[in-house]
Order: sequence, then structure tokens, then C-alpha cells
Amino acid sequence: MQNEEIEALYCQSPFIKEVCVIGVGASGEGLHAIVVPDLETMRKRKIVNMAELIRFELEGLSLSLPLHTRVLGFDISLDPLPRTTTGKVARDQVARRAAAATTDAEEQAAVEPHVARVIEVVRDVVRPGVVVRPRSNLELDLGLDSMERVELLALLEQRLGMQVPAEVANSALVVSELAEAFRHALRLHSGQATGHNSEAGEAAWDVLLEVPNPGPELRELAKPRRVFAPLIFVLAWLLVRLLGRPGVSGLEQLPRRGPFIIAPNHQSYVDPFVLIGLMPYEVVRQLFAVGAAEYFQTPPTAWLARQLNLVPVDPDTNLVRGMQAGAYGLRTGQVLLLFPEGERSIDGGVKKFKKGAAILSRHLDTPIVPVAIAGVFEIWGRNRAIDWKLLLPWSGHRVRVAFGAPLQPGTDSYAEQTARLRRAVEEMWLKIASRN
Repeated sequence: MQNEEIEALYCQSPFIKEVCVIGVGASGEGLHAIVVPDLETMRKRKIVNMAELIRFELEGLSLSLPLHTRVLGFDISLDPLPRTTTGKVARDQVARRAAAATTDAEEQAAVEPHVARVIEVVRDVVRPGVVVRPRSNLELDLGLDSMERVELLALLEQRLGMQVPAEVANSALVVSELAEAFRHALRLHSGQATGHNSEAGEAAWDVLLEVPNPGPELRELAKPRRVFAPLIFVLAWLLVRLLGRPGVSGLEQLPRRGPFIIAPNHQSYVDPFVLIGLMPYEVVRQLFAVGAAEYFQTPPTAWLARQLNLVPVDPDTNLVRGMQAGAYGLRTGQVLLLFPEGERSIDGGVKKFKKGAAILSRHLDTPIVPVAIAGVFEIWGRNRAIDWKLLLPWSGHRVRVAFGAPLQPGTDSYAEQTARLRRAVEEMWLKIASRN
């Protein structure tokens, strides 16, 4: 398969404008590519985690390609790809530009005072040693994920004494654009930025997780579901039995009363129902979740979300609201089902965990129960049709779930606690996955 054919496939994503496959990346494994995102589409859909979305799109589209032609590494360029006089991508120029970008020293231009002030605050949030410049991209250059971006915006509002509309702040891709959004705030206060990464983040979440006036959607979480909860439990129980003879271990370690967080790896759309069908009803009736709003936009699906005790949230534009929903439910003594990967695994393995569970655990003084799921991906994996053969009694395939000992909140950083949670889940997953 030619590079042009591979590039044409990846350009089927509405979020990708151009792609150039330039060969093997620095890791030495698989093809590497330079991807130009469609910024107009990103802005219209209020996407802020650009690199994460591009990775998700590339992974999904790669499934239709032979292994040796899949792009396994990529860099993002916000500039159009250079082209020849005939309109073709100038691959040599792309490769040289990519190599030069890693050593390019940005010129030290005079920085306006209000931009310099924002840079000082940004330095409190990024990792030590990261250079912050006006043209630094918040995600690509500074490495801020969705949670860290929220922490940065909250810290800026706190330091500069002004709230900025979320749609304005979220549209900023680089530091100078963020400074422009806060330009008026910079005229109000002139205090010096202090603190460091962990203190800044913790102080921000202390404020962000407060819900002084919960709306009707959150108040619904505390209402008992006397009809729908047992109905969902029975349907999930039947679904699990349809999957064969599910193996479950460690169920005795699951607390019977909330508040606590259940944190499993994510293999399939049916993971929540597998868990519901295996857990005791006394836990199921306390269960709530936060889900992607795109699946619950019609009146019937919105009604279903309420019955499932699920709060629909757009994770790109309203991450804070999702975290507040989790905090509110935990404060009312309920059990939060949260998938730390944030998406279904591309190959069934345990992927990178986000730090939402660690944040909620620390600030709500709530334990996290690590859970490993194996065997569901093979039946119905991401971007794949259901493999009905594995549901036959004689297939020998089994779904297995392992519950671990609750992890108590401690004094670890969010990153350390997230790593501890992931290790616990992966160790159990490796053990139960090897049995199939």
C-alpha cells in the first residue's frame, strides 16, 4: 500500500485536514506521520484535547489497515504541509521541518506585560523544566491535558480576579490567545504568582468541586429508583449469563455502602452492564455515572440517562461539570462508576489512566475500588462487530472480572495515585486475561 493511500484513509476523519507519512519515527517501530488538524472543525465542536482526539481517530482508522502500514506515532503541525508545484506533498520538506522543530529555538521577542503575567501563572501548572513562551501551544508544547487545562483556567481566574466565559477560554490554543481572553482581568490585579504545580492544582479543585446550588439534574442523583434500578439489575444479570459462565473474583472486597469509586478498565460498550450483572444489588442501587452527552441528546435518551442515574456531560467543553457531578453524588453517599481510561481500549489492553478518580478520591476522602475486566473486548471490541461465535456454550471463551482491595486516599500526588490505581488494575487484568 502506497503512502498516499494510507494518508487518504486517515484524512477520512473530520478532524484531520492533512496527513503526511514520513517513515519510521524515533521509537523505531511502525510508521510516523505529521498530522495537520482541521482547526475550524475543532473550534466549532469546542475540542480542546486535540492530540488525544487525533490519536483516537488514528487508532480507529488503523484497524482497517495491515499492521505494517499503520501509523503508530505522530506529531501535530498547525501549519499547512508544504507542497510541490504540482500540488503533491513535498515529503522531503516535511521531514526536514519535523526534524528542525525539535531543535528550533524560538526567538526571544519582547513580551507585553499582560502576556508575561499569564506566562508566570502558566509556569506554576506545567511540569518543571518546560519553557513557556507566548506562542507555546497549551497541549502540544506544554503538555497540558484536559484536567491540567481546567486547573490552569481556575488558577488564572483566582489570581487575576475575573471569570472568563468557558467558551472563550476553551477556544484558546496558545498562551498568547489565553492572555488575550484574560486581558481585562490583568488590569484589575497586579499580585505576584506563587506556588507550584501540585499546590496550584489542589487549590483549584478545592474550589471547582464545590456545588453550592445543584440543579435538578444533580438532585436527581439522590432520588431512589425503586422501579428502574431492579429492572436494570435483572436485565444486566441476564446479559452476563448470555455471555457464558462469567468468572468473578474479589467480590468480597467490594464495600456494600457508599461513598466509594469503582474504577475498571474499559473494553466495550457493555462493560457497565457486565459489572451491574455481577455486583450485589445493594451496591447497584447506589450506583451513578457520568457519561458522554453525545449519546443522550434526544428526549428518549435523556429520559433513559435519568433512569440510569447518569449525568450526560461533554468531556471536552464541560469537564468541570462532570467532576462536580461526581463530587455531588459521592457527597450524598453514592457509588460512582468511573472508567479512568476515558475511552474503550483499542486492543483490549489497559491504557493510560486520567487523574479524575484520584482528584475525587483526594478531595472527597473516598476510596477507589480497582476493577479488571477481561474477555469482553474479544466479543465486542472497539470499531468491531459482535463475534457471536464466542457466545456459544462450547466456544470455551469466558468473561472474567476481578475486584481489588479499595485504595484509600493518601498524600500522594494525583499522578502518583493514578499510577497506583492503574498498576492495581493492570496486575489483575494480566492475571485474569491469561486464563482465556
